[in-house]
Amino acid sequence: MWPLPYSVRIVLTIIVLIVLIIILIRFTRKKSETSARDSLVIMKERMERGEISEEEYEEARRKRGK
Repeated sequence: MWPLPYSVRIVLTIIVLIVLIIILIRFTRKKSETSARDSLVIMKERMERGEISEEEYEEARRKRGK
């Protein structure tokens, strides 16, 4: 196999970098979407289902400073 011309190497490098950037952006976006569901929202849902008391919810809210 013969060596690739310099211009082809540059194009392939750019394509690989673009693919890596897209993968990193998608990975960080998914991570932030899952962390967007605040723990207080989860606690409020648990309170509404009766799994925790209103006092426990308020205590969690105070601890979070909200």
